[in-house]
Amino acid sequence: MLNSAYTRSEHIRALWPWLPLWTAMALLAIFAHGPMPMFSTRTLAVAWEMWAHGHWLVPHINGEPYSEKVPLLFWMIHAGWAVFGVSDVWPRVLEVIFGGIQLVLASVLAGRLFPSHPWVSKATPWLLMALAYSFLFGLQIMYEVLLVVWVLAALLCLTPTATRASPRWWLFGLMVGAGLLTKGPVMIVHVLFPFLLGPLWNDWARQNKARWYGFGVLGLLLGFALLLAWALPAAEVGGEAYRQRLFFTQTAGRVVDTKSPDLQNHARPAWYYLVFLPVILFPLSGWLRGIVAVPTALFRKPWRAGTGAAIVAACIALVLLLATALTSAPAWVANVLVVLFVLPLFLALIRQPLEPGLRFLVAWLLPTLLTFSLITGKQLYYVLPELAGAVMLVAAAVADLRERHTGLASHYALGTWPLSLGAFLLALVLFAMPAVVPTRFPDNIWLVGMAPYARFFGVIFIVLGGLLLLRGRGEMRRLAFAGLIGTVALNALFTLGLWYRYDLTPAALFLAQADAAGRPIGNLGVSYNGQYHFAGRLMHPIAKIALAPGMAAQVDEDDDDVVHDGDTLADFASHHPDGLIVSYAKHPPANAFRYARLIQPSRTGWLMIWDATTLNALQSGRLPPEPRQPTLLYPQDYWRTRTALR
Repeated sequence: MLNSAYTRSEHIRALWPWLPLWTAMALLAIFAHGPMPMFSTRTLAVAWEMWAHGHWLVPHINGEPYSEKVPLLFWMIHAGWAVFGVSDVWPRVLEVIFGGIQLVLASVLAGRLFPSHPWVSKATPWLLMALAYSFLFGLQIMYEVLLVVWVLAALLCLTPTATRASPRWWLFGLMVGAGLLTKGPVMIVHVLFPFLLGPLWNDWARQNKARWYGFGVLGLLLGFALLLAWALPAAEVGGEAYRQRLFFTQTAGRVVDTKSPDLQNHARPAWYYLVFLPVILFPLSGWLRGIVAVPTALFRKPWRAGTGAAIVAACIALVLLLATALTSAPAWVANVLVVLFVLPLFLALIRQPLEPGLRFLVAWLLPTLLTFSLITGKQLYYVLPELAGAVMLVAAAVADLRERHTGLASHYALGTWPLSLGAFLLALVLFAMPAVVPTRFPDNIWLVGMAPYARFFGVIFIVLGGLLLLRGRGEMRRLAFAGLIGTVALNALFTLGLWYRYDLTPAALFLAQADAAGRPIGNLGVSYNGQYHFAGRLMHPIAKIALAPGMAAQVDEDDDDVVHDGDTLADFASHHPDGLIVSYAKHPPANAFRYARLIQPSRTGWLMIWDATTLNALQSGRLPPEPRQPTLLYPQDYWRTRTALR
């Protein structure tokens, strides 16, 4: 009992101080502004429609079944709403909880993989919370952070402990099933290769191959059984079209190259992840000690026969692959070059005399990277679970450098000084913005928005730059602290200077009044992604209105498909004379300030709400009746401090 109590105490102490620090920063950042369009608002819209209309099995968005996502995250949101009431507070707290669990699981997994190097387990959560992209994406109410939890938990089930060598197969199956219910079949890609290549890194798997693969397959089948337990009745309730999209086109559309407007394909070339790897790994991609440590740990001399040739072949393929990013080479060329880069590298590394933890990371990261690179549909956040593995690799490599190359492990030339110089440079830019932007960049909405607050944040980055210049012990923690605080500071600068261009609350509340009064609402010319539904608690769908003749399409940053089906503006105005129309433009027309019901900034453009008959008359060249009420202008502070074109 005394030993058990001591062990629990040690586990709790291991969470200090990184978990309280990360939690405080995450809560501060996620509540700095409202839910972000389109990621968070779309998720909340689906959860709201399921809640409001009792669609517990089939997710819905804008009145239609939503086959793109499975329901576990929505059910978790509903559980909190049942206790605390409907608001966006619980979903955001839920994301912070997921992020904290992710850090804890990553630390535990690192401890399992590298039991003889306790520093790796301690360093992993610090380095993981320093990643700017991972932190900022964790502020979105999305599925990937929860997926990371299930991926790490499933991998933990495969790794041995000090008292148990065999995997926990039934728990592995449950975690796989939870991941499938969170993000669909892509869950399998994240855990498949550590399982398939188990004998390469796991002694128990090598000695018990039949049991490893037999029970592993049963675990995967258990996971799919959990998915089918929802999918089969959901397909029956959702109808034939929903069933077809759920079981076939929703997943296939991301794997194959398709231009169908009904599928969220996000098609990108094979080199996409490799090119953006420094971005998603920042600031670790600027830590010279980590950059040097990784190849030093992986390619230990003496090399096995053929290792040098494999490295040369991989380097040549990488150079050619990056060259294709600058040319219009066919997609199959990039696919072949990705294979020629990853495969020789993997074969060379797996033949190296690496410890089991490093072999696990090689078996996990490289085949998964290759698979996602060959899949047509790509988003940076698709590989979010693998960032934990990449951080473990850096931590393990630095630990190895400390043991085998003490000179390199402490040399100042491999420290964080490049990141310090970057922080100082950013600080200089921020200090100069209030003086330079009004005269040199008066039309740049991003710089104009941030300029009034820039100098305060310049002071923050001066301090962080000085912190990164310090020498001696604690370099890793200083890097993590600077990365976390710097990311939170940039999020705060965005909130102060630019959030008003993303805050759709005024428009959503205006539409809520119309929806409650039974007035039909139409969205003109662009895809509607539910961005008004949750904030306005709308109970009816918003119609997709085709573009009026001669009207230019608005290009949205996330979803650029122009809606051509449905009623035209004239049809909608004729059928619904009391209806409202939401339209978008790069610049509001002059008559908008006289006839529109509401105008507010929206990203790089403007959002306007009109009476349908009024907008139809203007589009037809007719003069509509004089409006009874003046145009509402939001946000009010913006209009009080800036001169707008009228």
